[in-house]
Amino acid sequence: MFAARFDPLALVQQQEQQQPSSSDEDEISNSSDVNDDVMKSGYEEDDKNDKKRKHDDDSDSGSNNSDSNSDSDSDEEEEEEDGDDNEKQNADDNLNKDDDEMDVDKDESKEDQNDEETNDEPRPEVNKDDKYIQSHSSVFKRFQKTMNLQTKIQESGFSVDTDINTNSNTTTQPDSEPTELKDIAPLPQPALPKDKSLHVQTQKNKTLNWLAEPTYHKTTLTKPFTDFTPAINTTILTNLQTEFGITDAFAVQISLIESLSKDTTRNKLDPTPLGDYLVNASTGSGKTLAYLIPIVNELMTRTVPKLRCIVLVPTKPLVNQVYSTLLKLTKGVDLNCMAFKNDVGLNDEHEKFVRLMPDVVVTAPGRLVDHIVGFDLWLGDLRFCVVDEADRLLNQSFQNWCDLLVSKIERDQRKQQLPPQPGSGSVSGSRSGSESSGVSASYGSFYNRYSLKCIKLILSATLTTNSEKLSHLKLFKPKVVVVNDVEDLVNELYQLPPNLEEYYLKVPESLSFYKPLILLYYLLQPTWNTHGLIFAKSNESAIRLTRLLTMLTEKLQLTNQLRIKSVNSTIGSQARLKILKDFDLNGGVLIATDLIARGLNLESIQFVVNYDLPLSTKEYVHRIGRTARANRAGSAVSFVYGDGEFRWFKKLVYSGGVINRNKKVVHEIDFVKEKVEGDEENGDKDDEEMGDIVDDKDTDGDEKLKFALTLSDEMKQIYENSLKELESEVYRK
Repeated sequence: MFAARFDPLALVQQQEQQQPSSSDEDEISNSSDVNDDVMKSGYEEDDKNDKKRKHDDDSDSGSNNSDSNSDSDSDEEEEEEDGDDNEKQNADDNLNKDDDEMDVDKDESKEDQNDEETNDEPRPEVNKDDKYIQSHSSVFKRFQKTMNLQTKIQESGFSVDTDINTNSNTTTQPDSEPTELKDIAPLPQPALPKDKSLHVQTQKNKTLNWLAEPTYHKTTLTKPFTDFTPAINTTILTNLQTEFGITDAFAVQISLIESLSKDTTRNKLDPTPLGDYLVNASTGSGKTLAYLIPIVNELMTRTVPKLRCIVLVPTKPLVNQVYSTLLKLTKGVDLNCMAFKNDVGLNDEHEKFVRLMPDVVVTAPGRLVDHIVGFDLWLGDLRFCVVDEADRLLNQSFQNWCDLLVSKIERDQRKQQLPPQPGSGSVSGSRSGSESSGVSASYGSFYNRYSLKCIKLILSATLTTNSEKLSHLKLFKPKVVVVNDVEDLVNELYQLPPNLEEYYLKVPESLSFYKPLILLYYLLQPTWNTHGLIFAKSNESAIRLTRLLTMLTEKLQLTNQLRIKSVNSTIGSQARLKILKDFDLNGGVLIATDLIARGLNLESIQFVVNYDLPLSTKEYVHRIGRTARANRAGSAVSFVYGDGEFRWFKKLVYSGGVINRNKKVVHEIDFVKEKVEGDEENGDKDDEEMGDIVDDKDTDGDEKLKFALTLSDEMKQIYENSLKELESEVYRK
């Protein structure tokens, strides 16, 4: 009964009223007479009720409580006399009386408990609620008195608000709004200032504007090689026409050849360095010839052979490709070229280097580091340092090649500018510098003190904007060259060929078991059966897929329609080159990994198939960039199984808008399932099955591509038997 009416806030307020301050007494004494009379009458009535209650308690408690009762009566009489003498005292004096009364009640309850313990007579069993009420009787009695007092004050038309924070009572008129009680909260603080420098740094890493102002060139721009200024040597022009079959330069070649040729021509009279180059152009745009032509055109007039150019590429196949392009370009030119490979021993390769003394070296970073560390390669005469596929090279450490190479170049060029030490025949102190380069005391003389600074050329189709990675190159006054149709797409540093068409085929996840079979039937289409490149996720997957498709074509008698070959890292260099040459001349389908996703320059590739989706947007761009090269037409299709792969595919191909598609979109190929003829009695069971190709295009207006398949039980059985045979072959090996 009392628990439902108990208010802890009222109890706190009542306890605070028991401790009034001097200021409170003055305030209450100056309050209205009406309020004093009401409060006084309420307290007097409560005192009378207390007297009556105490008299009843005295009669029940017995003779043992006579002393305490007499004390309480005397206290009450004194309080009444004080009340008569001080009628104008405030309500806080009455509260003090209540405190004394509560103390007396506590004493009475303790004495009652003692009497009950000494009493030998058995008492009836008391309810638990009654025991609780008796043990806290003083609290409940005081609460009841407080509630009666508040009721009387409200009936009289006044309200008493208690300020908990100031321990003061304020009397307000009923028309005033009640005071809103709020929780304790921290003081309001001013807003923290924004870190603008951090925000700007985040925006900087999205573009290269923080490094230099980019220069833009249209992707459709072409120009004859004979119209260049400064002019290109006639021998190089002849080689371009006879060996490569080209007479016009593409956009990236126009921008880089002219700019770099002007810088090298100016440096013949003025050794002041003019800066490095950062080039962002799509795959197949001719970046290799763009940097080889001006370098060869500059070095072909040299007199003494020295190491003047290093070309760094990430993989061995790309080393072979760039080296082959360099040999074709320098045909009939007095330049020594060499490629560092790991096919031969390091000592034998260094002996060949000393004997040949090449002007241009094509290598991978790891092999170059071996020569620098093992033989202290002299780089004081280096004029050009080319980093092709820079994003991949900067992402991979390769024995910390970048810091080691850049520091070696700077150290050797500083040595070349210093005066010669007396009694020393060489300033380099290196085996390659003193023995092979013929470095003599003439180095460091007055005439050689102003040597030319090495020019760094950084090229990639997915050029990184990470300032931390680019800082390792220690670029000097870099010039950013962007080959793009629209100048406001600066942050789109992933460039695709302008004539490339992208497609995706979404297949239900329940049909992923037949993934190789779906690929086989897709390749039987007239436009997708020759000069195609298929990318698998690993060497094992590529080898397995090649063997399985070969077995299926033999059993289905499709060997005349489809030629399947594979290229992976398990195949040697000579065998790989032979396969690539046969593929380039005779066509067929080539199953490969990401090993040849970068830099492979086969202009005969007509389409690319992503059998397994790549792991990043960069790899996607480099994969599909193997086709549509040199402004030719090409197509790329990605196989997507289920909603999970589809979400990943959308993340790859759209990737926050960093891919420049030249205002093109990714097309969807509708996947259509058809029943097998003669199996209508199976009903919906065959709706999940697939089979022969019906059509690959829909010509009812929008010309949207379609891929319709059916699959008979016989075909499924052949496929399962081929899987078992492949498994047995693997176990036998």
